[in-house]
Amino acid sequence: MKIKVNKNQQNMEFRKTVWTIVEIAKQKAENGIEHFHYSIPRGLGFGSHEIIKEVEQITEETVYAGYRSVKDGTIRFSISN
Repeated sequence: MKIKVNKNQQNMEFRKTVWTIVEIAKQKAENGIEHFHYSIPRGLGFGSHEIIKEVEQITEETVYAGYRSVKDGTIRFSISN
């Protein structure tokens, strides 16, 4: 039995997750908050490190997560000034 994976849907979910994090970061930055946690989505075919890398790239590393930022099912993002 073969299991089919809809790569297009997986890519859309990945992009949606990344842009959700970017929007949260914008809101937090506007309120003067420098850190926030985001729950890692499960079962979507991508992991925390892919999310972190893409968020950092899109925000030109103004929103970042360090090596030890993944803990207990969440990612801790920091916002630089």
